[in-house]
Amino acid sequence: MFYFRNNFCYIVNNMNNTTSNLTNETFPEKHEYETYEDCPPIEKRTALENVVKITAYVVIMAISLVGNILIISVTRRTRSMQKVAFNFVVNMAIADLCTTIINMPESLAVEIRDSDEWMPGDVGIVICKLLPFCQEVCAFCSILSLLVIALDRYFAICLPLKRIMTRRLSKIIILSTWLIPCISSAPMIVANNVVEIEGQLYCVEKWPAPFDDDKASTDYTIILFALFYMLPLVIISTLYGCVIYKIWRRKTPGNRSSLANRLYSRSRRKALKMFIAIVICFALCWLPYHVSFFLMSYDENFHCGLPKDLYFMVLFFSHAISAVNPCIYMMFNKDYRNGVKRLSSCARRSNALYPENNTGTDVNSQTGVREHHEMTTLFSRGPRSGIRDVMQKRKPTSDAITGKAYVVNYNHGFAE
Repeated sequence: MFYFRNNFCYIVNNMNNTTSNLTNETFPEKHEYETYEDCPPIEKRTALENVVKITAYVVIMAISLVGNILIISVTRRTRSMQKVAFNFVVNMAIADLCTTIINMPESLAVEIRDSDEWMPGDVGIVICKLLPFCQEVCAFCSILSLLVIALDRYFAICLPLKRIMTRRLSKIIILSTWLIPCISSAPMIVANNVVEIEGQLYCVEKWPAPFDDDKASTDYTIILFALFYMLPLVIISTLYGCVIYKIWRRKTPGNRSSLANRLYSRSRRKALKMFIAIVICFALCWLPYHVSFFLMSYDENFHCGLPKDLYFMVLFFSHAISAVNPCIYMMFNKDYRNGVKRLSSCARRSNALYPENNTGTDVNSQTGVREHHEMTTLFSRGPRSGIRDVMQKRKPTSDAITGKAYVVNYNHGFAE
């Protein structure tokens, strides 16, 4: 989690509530703290503020946990989704799920305790170094997965005749989405250290010698901004721009009936909305996080750190993207919505098939005879028989079938 990257300013600001006396044993260079002596004390939060912030975190944790688990389950259980494109979506869902499990609980604990005090001992030192590393890897992997998904959409729609994204290449790319964040986040293992300030322990980003603390932190901020925000945003926007342009110019093949044109236009609009939503959500959720570092590095008005409420919003939005991503795919992808319905129907069917798990009984209360009719019906029915019957009753025209099949083919089910 990125809490540790700007933690020092917040801690020093918070300390002004109680003391302004640091020893040379805590920080060898005393002048490092002297620049923060004029920082105003942090105001205590009200009970209402605590409830609102804690509730907000609980909500996004629940949405992210359920949403990403559904994305993974539906993809693995649906035969039509056993494609390279959906493997990238699953990889992103796994990264977002790790963010939910590793990043968010620590932030929630800080909000509940209203304190940044760290745990003592060797365990505290190890966790201080490994936790920020793991948190950054999870978040950056999710960002790179968004980039890879955009690249795959570009190849599938703009270069449909070239089989570029093979299964072997996709496995290498997925592995790279984890290795690159591991390499770029490795400096956090060195930079994060446990320090003691007036008897309290804190985990802060404090670059050791021979690094210059201010310069190293600023340079690292610029590198992360370029690698995991600006560059992905530019590439994703460009790729989706090409995809949208290609889709919008494409004509409906075959006999262009009014129904086929309507189906094609509807699918095209959904694809457009989905791609725009992905770009906007990525840009808005990560922008405050990166801007905050530049403000504290280059703006003297923020040398004491961000205001506490603004600081919370920066972290909240950087975590909320993990809950937004699955919602986008559920909203715009019909396959995922149908998959969730199938999972729900399977759960209900399981209760019906095993009545001992229910409060009811399968014995006729009037005759005392055990009835098997409903059970036989359920067993003999295929899980997709109901869908097949409806499709046969509502068989569309040949033109509509041609247009619809073409739309699904070039979108690969990503926006229907």
